Amino acid sequence: MTPTRPRGVVLIEPDINPITRRFGLPIVAAYPPLAQVRLAAQITAAEVEIADLRIPGERDRLLERIRRKPPAVVGISVTFTSNGDEAIDIAAAVSRACPSTAIVLGGTAPSEDPQSFLDSAADLICFRGGDRALAALVAEVVETGRTPGHFPGFFHREGERWRLDPGPPAPAMSDLRRYAWHLLPDRYWRNYYQGLRSTGIGQTSEGCPFDCTFCSVWKTHGRRVSLASLENVKHDLRSLPRSVRGFFFADDIWMQASEQQIRDLYDPLLEWIAGELRPRRGDFWLTVETRTDLYLRQEDRFKAWIRRGGLKRILFGVEAVTDDLLERFSKRNTVDANSEAIRRAAEAGAYVTAQFVIPCDAERAYFDEIVAFLQAHRRWMRTANFTIATPLPGTELYGRVLATYPELADRRVVRHPSFSLFTALTATRLDPVEFYGQVARVYKEANQVAFRPAIIPQGLRTLVLSPWLIPRLLRMPRALRALQDPRMFLETHLQVQGNRLLAAADAAA
Repeated sequence: MTPTRPRGVVLIEPDINPITRRFGLPIVAAYPPLAQVRLAAQITAAEVEIADLRIPGERDRLLERIRRKPPAVVGISVTFTSNGDEAIDIAAAVSRACPSTAIVLGGTAPSEDPQSFLDSAADLICFRGGDRALAALVAEVVETGRTPGHFPGFFHREGERWRLDPGPPAPAMSDLRRYAWHLLPDRYWRNYYQGLRSTGIGQTSEGCPFDCTFCSVWKTHGRRVSLASLENVKHDLRSLPRSVRGFFFADDIWMQASEQQIRDLYDPLLEWIAGELRPRRGDFWLTVETRTDLYLRQEDRFKAWIRRGGLKRILFGVEAVTDDLLERFSKRNTVDANSEAIRRAAEAGAYVTAQFVIPCDAERAYFDEIVAFLQAHRRWMRTANFTIATPLPGTELYGRVLATYPELADRRVVRHPSFSLFTALTATRLDPVEFYGQVARVYKEANQVAFRPAIIPQGLRTLVLSPWLIPRLLRMPRALRALQDPRMFLETHLQVQGNRLLAAADAAA
């Protein structure tokens, strides 16, 4: 009897790298695997399963299942360069368990830096938007029963290099099929949260017209913004389990759109959320990430979302506290606009988080300016996040520093976890001990814990509606201490640099 040809597809979210775990970010927030749910919906030629390996025990369960029933295709999405080792590791495990299965990598990291995955078990690497390309590849593999040597929209190996076969243009977000949230196992939802709330995730748009030096979004999308359809966004929100009390719009810049697009999507979406969704869900919060100058231009609309739509958290990409550094980052914004938007959004009722990028050449005086900014805005800012200006593959910054630091392109020398945004991969102007002491200092200044009476009812609601979150919440103080401990930063830096030196020595030998 002829064996049944494999027809299934498994889309995998790899585990988180150890450096990110060390600094406690998975304790603060963890979101559903948006890319996998989106891609799964576009595949019509096969049944799709989603596996989130951030969830304890899920790796072993997955490998046992695919040994019993090998899939035709396994797709591994790697959004963050820092998780590259975890993606390579699970690709190798899948290859051992199912040697005939086609293994595909996708996401920002392998798309922008395919050479880093040359020694992986991947057969192909999807380039940037894979909605059409991956669906076409799955149909080909299921139909023919074999993995093609090359395919439109994917990198394939030629000797010691990856070569790209140009693929179909990326579809507009409005043309995508509704995301396949029904494929997430029910047990997964207890692992997705933001602070005190179980949370969902979605997008109203993707793309960014700006060209910040530390970001690759504008290169991926060509500085264009594509909007989702109103019905698809409603579907994302309707698909949430009853226990979910929050939702993160993971747009590159939320509400970055023309006036007509805002009227077609954001205005009717607000009316639907205020009139239908929130009356059924009660205490339901929205989180968005956006620019301060956009907030000021669309302030009346933002205020309406805060007042009627449940918009509670706004993450502002502040990035710097001097106009000179904002210009260096090509942020195309001003400190005055940042200050004004922080104050006005907080006064309108939003919980504001400011996000900063610390340059490696920062001097002590610049850290003093950050502290002064934090103190001046303390009454309006709930929290702040800081990342070090790590040159991520695909960014303008990465291309610029490779001439001085060519080893950044060699993952035998600079491993994937080194790109976790907590360590300086280029020389710091300050001595590393002082530099990381200053990084810990601004974290401590920004995130001083203050008791607010409103946290009591929020905690009680969590205890009643999401009791499984309590153990994670109890670990949050430890995560916060890690971000305020200069020794933690310095130890991580020394580990990265030590591995870098040993790898360089091995390569030279």
